[in-house]
Amino acid sequence: MENLKGKKLLVIVESPNKCAHVREYLQKAGYTVKVMASVGHIMQLADDRKSFKNSGVYVDDGFKLNLKIAESSNRTVEGLKEAVKWADKVALMTDPDREGFLISWSLIKFLKLSKDKYFRAVTHEITPKAVVHAIENPIQMDDNIVDAGLARMTLDKLVGYTLSPLARTYVGAKSVGRCQSVGLKIIADREREIQNFKPEVYFDLYLNFKKNKTNFKAKYVGNAAVGQIDRLKTKEEVKAVIAACTKDYIIEGIDQKQKQESPKPPFNTPSFQQEASQKLGLSVKDAMAVAQKLFEAGRITYMRTDDDEMSPEFIPIIEKYIKATYGAKSYNKPRVGKKTGDEQAGHECLRITDPALTPEILEKNEPNALVCKVYKLIWQRTIASCLPNAIFSETGYLIDNNGQKFLLASKELLSEGYRVVYNYKEDDDDDDGAVVKETFTKGEVLKNTKLEEQKKETKPKPRFSEATLVKELQKQGVGRPSTYASIVETVLSESRGYAKKDGKVIVPTERGMQLSAFLDRNFSNIINIGYTREMEESLDKIASGKLTKSKYLNAFFTDLMESIKNNKETSVFANDDAGTCPQCGAKLVIKRSRFGTLFKACPNYPQCKYAESIKK
Repeated sequence: MENLKGKKLLVIVESPNKCAHVREYLQKAGYTVKVMASVGHIMQLADDRKSFKNSGVYVDDGFKLNLKIAESSNRTVEGLKEAVKWADKVALMTDPDREGFLISWSLIKFLKLSKDKYFRAVTHEITPKAVVHAIENPIQMDDNIVDAGLARMTLDKLVGYTLSPLARTYVGAKSVGRCQSVGLKIIADREREIQNFKPEVYFDLYLNFKKNKTNFKAKYVGNAAVGQIDRLKTKEEVKAVIAACTKDYIIEGIDQKQKQESPKPPFNTPSFQQEASQKLGLSVKDAMAVAQKLFEAGRITYMRTDDDEMSPEFIPIIEKYIKATYGAKSYNKPRVGKKTGDEQAGHECLRITDPALTPEILEKNEPNALVCKVYKLIWQRTIASCLPNAIFSETGYLIDNNGQKFLLASKELLSEGYRVVYNYKEDDDDDDGAVVKETFTKGEVLKNTKLEEQKKETKPKPRFSEATLVKELQKQGVGRPSTYASIVETVLSESRGYAKKDGKVIVPTERGMQLSAFLDRNFSNIINIGYTREMEESLDKIASGKLTKSKYLNAFFTDLMESIKNNKETSVFANDDAGTCPQCGAKLVIKRSRFGTLFKACPNYPQCKYAESIKK
């Protein structure tokens, strides 16, 4: 790379909030620089009547796109054009993900930058060292990554402009989206599962006893005849166990062992969104908005990432901090999560940039309490991932009465390890077990004993919260870190009316259930988890050069047109409760108008024109 000091350098970032920091760091490094923001995407895929269904996609011309400068970006682009005239070189420092590459590509296109005029600069954190390194170590524009971004844009437009009109006609739904509709399907399928769930009664049996004024509760776990069991199925089984317990309750065996619990890896986008929801009560959208502020201020690394590995450059920094703060033997190599094979290359975990900037120090200079809370969460998780395991002592006391077995479990923390800074189990449902402070001996006969039965019912799986929906999207391979928040936001959009929040959980509306059922009936080959996951995997293959954009779009479009051709939906359906026509006595049917509203009508139309609206 040529030496740019002494030349006029224009750096284009995405967010205006980055400008001051980047300008300061580069000026201190000796650069003559202007820093300006694109304010996100500057282009849009514009409608065009000559294109397929007015989508702006020219299907018959190799899927060319009608790309134009977004109206909201006109003034921004004009300002950037003037700055380009001033500059000797232009550094495209947009975000280090697929969308960031696409924004850089659009800047090249609409600012008409020649190849010798620009270069791509990528940084995962807005710190002095990282910003200067990005300028001094440019990377090539990757056409494959750009193609993946354009393919994603094409897919979204084709799905939306093809299926949304049908959904409006038959269900009265506003829109269908490639990922949002699968997100809705996940919610609707869970709701149907809950509605169809039939609870089963079962019983737990406990042995309550006292020792030295301390109360204990041991759970029934089976007998020699049936082996170990989790629950008793009937009242008769409970009575049989109680009737069999005719002798003393004796400590038959004591099993004691140590268990080590490892800290979780540093955050990636989904794990951060889940933890911010569980610990801080933040929506996915709000969590990402606060993380964006911390990234732009140089406090954390880029917050949209699949990966949970630390960069090799940061590991010596955190190692030095941990040894100095917690002791020479406290450092452990950072944990790494299980790989799925779908991670987008070039990303690292979401972490702090400076371990020495503790939450306490930040609070003295940061007036925004929420920013401080989110930073503390990320700081603690980053530090904890490099600390030792927590060590527990787990003791099981097996109690016998005439062959009937009860278990008293005890779990005691022996060494805090990573928990000295972070406990991710605070909001989990897992029970660490009671700590038994008394000492029991093998063969000891228990005193003050009493059996207690508890009648219970099985429960369906719970509705999704924002955090658990993101976790499910990640598990199913639907969407990517840059889209999780927008999927959740769209599903919960009031204007669409597909789902709403009830406390912390997401409940689908009747319209949302109808839309999901409509898509299942007619477009299950397109709007389903497996196909959407394959779409994401195909986009990743395009980005890595393993698949061409044109080949994939042709295959997808064939599938889409086949599903449209096979659509058997009609706007008329029978309903036993619709009543009879007051004019001719025929059984009324329910129809849906082209505006999506339902009404009752006589099936003998046009001979009989009776119709009546259906009040909501």
